[in-house]
Amino acid sequence: MLAGCVLLSVITGFGQQAGMARKVKVDGTPATLSKVLDALDEQSDYSFNYIREDFDKIVVKGVNINNITLHDALQLLNKKAGIEYTVSGGTVLFRKATPVIAAPKKDPGKITGKILDEENGLPVVGATITINGNIVLSDTEGEFVLALTQGSYTATVSFVGYGSKEVSGIQVKDNALTPLAITLKREKGQLAGIVVKSSARKESIAALFVRQKNAAGLSDGISAEQISATPDKHIGETLKRITGLSTNDNRKVVVRGIAERYNVAMLNGSTLPSTDIQERDFEFNLIPSNLVESVVVSKSSTPDMPGFAGGLVQINTKSVPTTNFTTISAGLSFNTRTVGNDFLGQQRGKYDYLGFDDGKRDHFPDNLLPLTGNYDPRSNPSQNQFTAAQVAEQNKRIGGTERLGTRAYKAMPSQNYQFSIGRYYSLNKTKVRTLGFVGSLSYRNTQSNDYIANMRRGNWSRQPSKIDDPEDVNTGNIYGFNTTWGVMLNGGFKTAKHQISTYNLYTRIFDDRFNRIKGWTHENPKGPDVTPIMEEDDRPEFSDLVQNKIAGEHQLGRFKLEWDAARTHLHTLEQDAFSSRLGVQSYANLLPVFQYGPQQASEPGFGDVHRDQYSYKERNLAADISLAYDLKLGKTSHVFKTGFNIVSKHASYDWVILPIVTVDGFSKFYSEMPIQEWGNHMTMENPMKDIFYNPGTVSINYFEGKSINRSAFVMFDSKVLPNLRLVGGVRAEYFRSDTLGNSASLLQDRNYKLYMDDSVRTWWLPSLNITYTPLSDFNIRASYSESVVRPGLMENARFARCNPGFGTILRSRGVVSTHIKNYDAKLEWFPCAGEIMSVAYFYKYFDKPAEYYAYDPANTAKYDVLITNSDWAKVRGWEFEVR
Repeated sequence: MLAGCVLLSVITGFGQQAGMARKVKVDGTPATLSKVLDALDEQSDYSFNYIREDFDKIVVKGVNINNITLHDALQLLNKKAGIEYTVSGGTVLFRKATPVIAAPKKDPGKITGKILDEENGLPVVGATITINGNIVLSDTEGEFVLALTQGSYTATVSFVGYGSKEVSGIQVKDNALTPLAITLKREKGQLAGIVVKSSARKESIAALFVRQKNAAGLSDGISAEQISATPDKHIGETLKRITGLSTNDNRKVVVRGIAERYNVAMLNGSTLPSTDIQERDFEFNLIPSNLVESVVVSKSSTPDMPGFAGGLVQINTKSVPTTNFTTISAGLSFNTRTVGNDFLGQQRGKYDYLGFDDGKRDHFPDNLLPLTGNYDPRSNPSQNQFTAAQVAEQNKRIGGTERLGTRAYKAMPSQNYQFSIGRYYSLNKTKVRTLGFVGSLSYRNTQSNDYIANMRRGNWSRQPSKIDDPEDVNTGNIYGFNTTWGVMLNGGFKTAKHQISTYNLYTRIFDDRFNRIKGWTHENPKGPDVTPIMEEDDRPEFSDLVQNKIAGEHQLGRFKLEWDAARTHLHTLEQDAFSSRLGVQSYANLLPVFQYGPQQASEPGFGDVHRDQYSYKERNLAADISLAYDLKLGKTSHVFKTGFNIVSKHASYDWVILPIVTVDGFSKFYSEMPIQEWGNHMTMENPMKDIFYNPGTVSINYFEGKSINRSAFVMFDSKVLPNLRLVGGVRAEYFRSDTLGNSASLLQDRNYKLYMDDSVRTWWLPSLNITYTPLSDFNIRASYSESVVRPGLMENARFARCNPGFGTILRSRGVVSTHIKNYDAKLEWFPCAGEIMSVAYFYKYFDKPAEYYAYDPANTAKYDVLITNSDWAKVRGWEFEVR
């Protein structure tokens, strides 16, 4: 029984019932509880038992027992004196009442719903929603709010001209919002009493398909409910579940077979920067899946979208949660090729698992002396600009070679941990007025080993000397060590007509990729007297990505105003990167040994052995504002929208390249010595024998650039006929890119010219999307649009560097904007709620696409790789989806 209620045992027997019905009387004068019970005991047929010394301390006041039944008298004492009693046979047992602890009062939960027309996705105004006997009507936006206590409910929704629907499994929690989207289907001549049954989860998925069905252009997506049904920990794993998308290593996305460069990633409406300096892409494994409300991939553009050719990946995260939550997750995974096996790399820092350097990679002080061309130990000291003592002091400032050289570690399983929290505060019990935030802290460490079966690119041999020689291959491995931290904190304030949101993302990545390839070069293919070589390339890279954004939405009658401002900062520091070419030496009957060896001091460039530092910083500032007007003309609806966008970018790239050289380059003295001991021979006491760092003017240099992109658009969205919708308009883009400093990183590139002819140019980009709906569940779509993909700032730098993936040097010849004409057609059938079958065809024409070219101006068959524009390209393909 509940505390505070009278505890009664079952009293059997007519005599006992009559005893409780006996009339009793007690003088109303204040007295102790013991005296009152003694008086009642004398007038009853029961024996009263209680602890007298406890009841002597209780004074009874205001109790009027005057000719009432014993039962009523005891009930009165229960309320006034705070006692409980139990009747057992002819005995009444008394005790003090158990204190009542009042449960904290909880505010009811709220269902915040929206009723949508299944055919056109528009809100249904005035629909009747019945839940648990409560009846509400949807407002002019098709929305409703209903406060309910915690529990599971069923809603019945009906409206004139639509079929009724019963939605079950609506879970309501105290102090929490439960979002609910319900679609209604128009019915003509429907039979009375027919009710379509569904569930809350199914309706949420159906609502996503309704939005897809009624989207202005071609799109595909995935909802939070669908994501929650998968084991995906981050969006990189989720994207491959969307039609037409594939991912590389669950991180980078390819849309319709079109590479990362031509796709755009947006987080809460703001464009994300590339997380790779030389490739335009974003790594989606940085975003935890449990914070995502939906992912929508647009494959045809409208005037309010930035330029893309493959797809616009729009990720929407939660800013105001619908319920309070706290989640902690952890996971382990392993690959039999990696875990427990040798894992090669340079010396690790003790904080690598935390994603931070411990100082062992800090070998790049400021104000280094450029020695190439200014110091040669073989020259007369009067001909050198710097002395051997200055070179020795610089060697000391840079530090020794203890960290260099390959080590073998044991690979550990991949591990990930994630903590997420969301808090929701309702500021009004009857209206939508909420405040809340969501946050997430995630950690991930992965170790991978990718096998290179046969490298036939760049300077490696293109084909075996003898076709039937199975040993004439260039093989190797790529060892990847990655630590990623992710912090997300979003918050917002929301009412029925207004919403202010802030989005904040910070990501810290330590990514160390160690490449080792062994084989023969194109210049020296395998032969009787030709030994193989080995190349190693280690690139420990620390990256910090910060994005801050504030956005607002305001419904002002028929006008809708949207605005946002965002700041994004990316800093990538490749610290103590190390590249080397190892020669082979045989000793008697021992296996061949690969050895490090310094290069000749007179040789310009990177050299065979060098350690480097590369620092890239990019800052983006962006702002958007748009205004839409909703106009009703008879039975047709029209939306007119205009807006403006500006994106300002500034980037700088600094590099320090330190070739390790000696005048005595042909001696075996250093090649037979562990590279970790080379630092002991940098005192320059014997300049003709000692080792020294030999940076040049080009190897201590920088790039700096900026760009601005301003765009404005006007568009319309018109339902000109009940089954015909037109969405179109024009977007005007102004783009300007300027280089503030553009130094070469190789001596031979000092006079290298870049081809850029669109530093100032305005594009007018029209688009038109047509949707014809001959049946309520069937769409025929066609679209035409033009878009422009702009070059990245570093794509117009004169910086050149060896790329292990190409096996040679990668450089840019200058990249201009790519203009794309897009043609799309699609058939969509939505047989039931949450189901879709579709087929699509697309054709794209690229004017001046950026591509990679083999570059061999001297016709030596030893080529570099250029990124530059070709004349044109065409892409066409089919898409099929059944869900």
